[in-house]
Amino acid sequence: MSPPRWWQMQWHWVEPQPDDAARTSDEELIVIRQQRQIASLRQTLIWLSMLATLGAMYLAKGLAVPVLLALFFALSLNPLVASLSRRWLPRALVAMLVMAAGTTIVAFVFVAVAEPAQHWIDRAPEAARLLTPRMRAVTQQIEAAGRATQNMMGSRVEGPPSPVLFDVWDTVAAAPRLVVTIFSIFLLVYFFLVYGEALLRHAIGLASSVASRRNAFEIVRVMQHEMSRYLFTTTAINTLVGVGATAIAFALGIPDPLLWGVMALLLNFIPYFGPLCMTLLFVLLGLLTYPKIGAALTPAALFAALVIVEGQFLTPLVLGRRLKINPLMILLWLMLLGWLWGAIGIVVAVPLLVALKIVCQRVEGWDWFAHLLG
Repeated sequence: MSPPRWWQMQWHWVEPQPDDAARTSDEELIVIRQQRQIASLRQTLIWLSMLATLGAMYLAKGLAVPVLLALFFALSLNPLVASLSRRWLPRALVAMLVMAAGTTIVAFVFVAVAEPAQHWIDRAPEAARLLTPRMRAVTQQIEAAGRATQNMMGSRVEGPPSPVLFDVWDTVAAAPRLVVTIFSIFLLVYFFLVYGEALLRHAIGLASSVASRRNAFEIVRVMQHEMSRYLFTTTAINTLVGVGATAIAFALGIPDPLLWGVMALLLNFIPYFGPLCMTLLFVLLGLLTYPKIGAALTPAALFAALVIVEGQFLTPLVLGRRLKINPLMILLWLMLLGWLWGAIGIVVAVPLLVALKIVCQRVEGWDWFAHLLG
């Protein structure tokens, strides 16, 4: 059948309909606008949550710092306790024996270095007088720069006296609190070693579904394994650095080599700042021991070479690249925790950052933070 001719068609008015393309475009714009509002709201909530977390960390530092220190100590000792408890020994007894052995070693080292440390503290004014002539050139340049600054700023304005850096009475007043904190950390380490795994199993059992419990168990298992491995390995490497510093001091005739080895071990737990401080300390010790500049700088040069080998080759080789973190992020995190928690915050900063990276790598939606860390 042929179509009707144009003169055979019936013409009538039809209401104009909106263009489908324009309607779709308007709907897409509305959806895009809503998505942008949701994204901006999400970012605002994230920043508010971060600020609230920082505030909580600052207010709860008296509780958070001892718990974190105890947790890190427990994770470091957990592989040894777990391996010994598999040999038909009660876990509580093994934990007590391991902690007793560790406390004995720490007490022995403390007793061995206490007298040399007191000797060097008493000798500090004399050492400063001996170092002054050798550092006179540098001192003169600093004084000249200070005088130029005072001339530019005008006459010197007398202000209140500078506060004393070390107050004996403040130290005596803080001593009971320090004893209570150390005792609390000791108890927390023991209970973490004995009852920590049971507590984790009960906490995982509170998850709503089997998949959530499996995911939480996997995260806890991996975190416990990686953190214990990291802390134990870091402690072993820092002990080797301390042994190396002791050998350097002993071979070059610097007095009390064990004291400087222990200081190198402890300072090496603080990235960047710790090895730098120990290197400068070796510079001062060399200036006090040797009359010539070349021989005086030898201990610092050897220790700097030791730290470079440890940081660039030994630690990456042992720990691998899984726990590698961007140095800039480590520096920013050290400054943040040092501002929030002081010196103890600097000590626990890197283990806490490693723990955050391990968790964020396995939590959906937070892998971007782990990628940002390195």
